[in-house]
Amino acid sequence: MDLLTYCTACKRDIKIKSNAETRPDLQMEKGDTFQVNCNNCGTSEKKHVNDVRAEKSNLIILIGAGIGLLVTILLSVYLGLIGTIGLVIPFLFWKQQTGTTKSFNGYMVRRK
Repeated sequence: MDLLTYCTACKRDIKIKSNAETRPDLQMEKGDTFQVNCNNCGTSEKKHVNDVRAEKSNLIILIGAGIGLLVTILLSVYLGLIGTIGLVIPFLFWKQQTGTTKSFNGYMVRRK
């Protein structure tokens, strides 16, 4: 899951480096408002935790697809048809990314 906010100066997304799974976790880590620097235009802005949105990480889904393909090939060579079970692995990675993104975006912190 990638955490992004919007730069008001250059109108581009700014990626926030955090491992927070939920908005309250991000609030505990960074505070209600925190300073964000845009890598594109160099401006520094204060952003509220509610201004951050989550998006699915395509890298994680691609890693899941690679693992699924590898497991499918290995199982089909050794076990035959049962190797198609490995096709479920990328779906599980996608489902996990969708769930965490939905839970992050679905909860807002009360502004003070």
